[in-house]
Formats: sequence, C-alpha cells, structure tokens
Amino acid sequence: GDKSVDVGVFCLALMGTNIAEFIREAHRILRDNGVIKIAEVRSRFEKSASDNESKSPTVTKRSKTQQKSGKNILDTTGEVNHTRDTKLLDHFITVMMQLGFKKITIDQSNKMFFMMEFRKIQGKKPSKTATFTAKP
Repeated sequence: GDKSVDVGVFCLALMGTNIAEFIREAHRILRDNGVIKIAEVRSRFEKSASDNESKSPTVTKRSKTQQKSGKNILDTTGEVNHTRDTKLLDHFITVMMQLGFKKITIDQSNKMFFMMEFRKIQGKKPSKTATFTAKP
C-alpha cells in the first residue's frame, strides 16, 4: 500500500520506455525518507567508447572514508569528472529530483554497472510530466 516500504530495489529492472512511471510507483509505496537502490548497466546511461574516445568517468572529490576504502563513489556534492559523456546520467539525476528523490550516492567503481541510491524527499510530490528513457 501507500507509504508502506522502507527500501525499494531496482536491479536491472528499469527496462521500460518511460522509467519515470516506475519511479513514481516507488515514490507512492515508499515511506517518507525511504530509499531507492538502483543497479543498472552503465552503457544505458552514458556514451559507449566508440561514441566518445574518453576514458571512464572518475570521481573528483571523495570523502576520507571513500579514499581509505579505494571506492569511486560520487558523494552528495555531486562532483564528477566529465571525462566521458555522462549527460544522460546527469539528466536521470535531474529527473529523479523532479520525481521527489534526492541523490545519496552513485558508485561508478564497477566498469559495467552503476550503483545508485536516492532518498525520498518528504513532502515533495513527483512531477506528473517528468519522463526519462535510458539507452537500450
């Protein structure tokens, strides 16, 4: 039912043509301050090497904990080195905000997948017009 879930997980599950509909449903069922965890294939959110000859994106700012762990995690400041075109990922983050979610982290350490975490913003209603479609 409405506001009955603490954590929602989308693991390689955002395959529809309008991902925003899936996120709106997650917004409906998540409690205030609930969390969405998303694991998706990188290539659906960025250009391929053949589209752009640059290297993989890297994090430009990491916390002391992240530096010690050696993980490349995009922190809540949202600073990314755009050595690869991540405009689609940036757009996804913007759409998530329009849909009532704030980015917590985006882990780009895996060369094949993004691990993303968002928190439901208490009192923010999701946009009815926001749309997003990842690359096939």
